[in-house]
Amino acid sequence: MSDITLVDLTLFGCPMHYIKAREALKHIDIEESVDLLVNTGDAVDEVFNSLSQDGQECAITSSEGLTTTIRVRRKQ
Repeated sequence: MSDITLVDLTLFGCPMHYIKAREALKHIDIEESVDLLVNTGDAVDEVFNSLSQDGQECAITSSEGLTTTIRVRRKQ
């Protein structure tokens, strides 16, 4: 099992945070995971819902103050 990479998307707004998240998924194998650090609020819903609609498996693993971590397992 490999270490899970953390990708900081807090500097990006819509739609760049989603585009950067998709880009990060291209660099991992199917069934591997990446953690995405996003700004708490609308960004969480936008990234989570968009990646879920793309067929990826998403779960919120932590929410601390201004940031939330979404773990995404690449499914396709």
